[in-house]
Amino acid sequence: MNEDEMISRQLLQLARRIKQRRNLHIQDLNLTTVQGDALKYFFEHPNQTIAMFKDYQGITHQTARVIVQHLVHLGIVTLVPNPDDGRSKLVVLTPLGFSKYDQLDKHGWQTSEELFAGFTPEEQRQFLTLVRRANTNLERK
Repeated sequence: MNEDEMISRQLLQLARRIKQRRNLHIQDLNLTTVQGDALKYFFEHPNQTIAMFKDYQGITHQTARVIVQHLVHLGIVTLVPNPDDGRSKLVVLTPLGFSKYDQLDKHGWQTSEELFAGFTPEEQRQFLTLVRRANTNLERK
């Protein structure tokens, strides 16, 4: 196994562990990581449409619609008419959605603290720089 393969394998293991850790931290919220990501998006980008969420996540419209419908079913978001475009609806957090977001945010910090335990601030910056570069490389493909 060459060095590129070892790095790729380590990154895949890291991604799996992060996802497992995130799932563990948010299981008491009765959300999946995908739903948690959607909640975070709609909190940070108020009054967006499903299409805007789809574009941001780089997923299909159908997948985005299913995710949002689950959040509607859970009472975390509601859909309201878009005053600028009658063909679409805006996704708006409910009071329960805001409460869940606060909990989700705390869990996110917990995962981050565990991930970067023992890292110096400089090592964290270096890691971020390298991860951003790797993501940019893959976005070009």
